[in-house]
Amino acid sequence: MAAGMTSSAFPLRAVVAMLSALAHSPSALAADRGESAFVQCAACHPAAAGQPHGVGPNLHGRFGQPIAGTPGFVFSRALRKRQGVWSEAELDRWLADPQAYAPGTKMAYAGMKDPARRRAVIEYLKTLR
Repeated sequence: MAAGMTSSAFPLRAVVAMLSALAHSPSALAADRGESAFVQCAACHPAAAGQPHGVGPNLHGRFGQPIAGTPGFVFSRALRKRQGVWSEAELDRWLADPQAYAPGTKMAYAGMKDPARRRAVIEYLKTLR
């Protein structure tokens, strides 16, 4: 125990230090950056639970869910043909170049070319549960 610390103060400081480290983990920092980067996406995609769809589907809770499987949203035939779930790998490919991922998609977005920015947005999407 450090000089001047009581036995009851040490565990509390240790807990505070651990929580601080967790709050600043690479994943948490990426999610923070992703929330900022998501502003671009939010022009078309709501992200809060219960919000109605916009031009694009509400993305709350969609990570790990079936591609083109958001209830109440009509997806393009191109995206409905995709199999699988929205994983990190699938989202990365989609965000990089939606037209290459699903040729003929209705999403009018050229893609997010910066891999670090895509990673941050994906980490943010994972927090929307």
